[in-house]
Amino acid sequence: MVRHGTIQDLEATGAAVSRAAGRTAELLRSGIDPAAPVPGLSWSAGETAAHLVTDLREHTALLTGTQQPPADDGDSGNAAQRGAAANRAQLDAFGERDPVVLASLVEEAAAAFVAAAEAAPSGEPIVTANRVLMTPATLLAIVLGEQLIHGLDLARSAGRPWPISRDDALRVIPGVIAVAADYLDKRAAGDLSAVYELRFASGERYQFAVDHGRATAGPADGAHGAAGAADCVITADPVAFLLVGYGRTGQWGQILRGKIRAGGRKPWLAMRFGSLLISP
Repeated sequence: MVRHGTIQDLEATGAAVSRAAGRTAELLRSGIDPAAPVPGLSWSAGETAAHLVTDLREHTALLTGTQQPPADDGDSGNAAQRGAAANRAQLDAFGERDPVVLASLVEEAAAAFVAAAEAAPSGEPIVTANRVLMTPATLLAIVLGEQLIHGLDLARSAGRPWPISRDDALRVIPGVIAVAADYLDKRAAGDLSAVYELRFASGERYQFAVDHGRATAGPADGAHGAAGAADCVITADPVAFLLVGYGRTGQWGQILRGKIRAGGRKPWLAMRFGSLLISP
């Protein structure tokens, strides 16, 4: 079972971030066209690679205290919208688009970020650029997800393979669960009161509870509810869950392949789950 937040897991997730950045750098050095469109994104390949660099640098600065998070102006949208605005500002301020140059910068930025995350006090969360509160362990998991998913985006832009391992997906999922409530689509969830349990082949279980526009999430055997309390149980292959959650594949194809299955008292609620969260 992949743990989350322990010293051992911080080191393992940090190593996974470094490996993913290394894979991205190798891909960028292999002759990618920086102007190539990225399927499903409004960015080019060069912009996507630049985003990976700027995102790593910003997280490092927040962890080390050399940059402060933006002030809450009370009128800047949800977490996904704030994240998109932060991404635009990062790319506007950083003009490098040469894949070979960006390859070295990704590796350097990843090394600095991992070092900062591992050195940061584990119990002290930071406020990220989109004003979501994250512990260093959660931030490491989220950044691993960014590296894996945007690596996939770059590979798709060049028609190259980009496998994601089960172990890496399992390291991302605890971070995704930790911030899931911040990405709730309140309009989509406004008429719903339900408890979902998410199960993975590793034996890990999480609970996501929605109550008319409010949400909580966490381990299924913890303070978020007793086992068996779920209305809908979703059992998922971790890689499929990650790809669907980040909007890189549709849920129907994964359902037909048996990668995602629904059970519990109200299995039909599984069809609403994807619409409850805004993809980051």
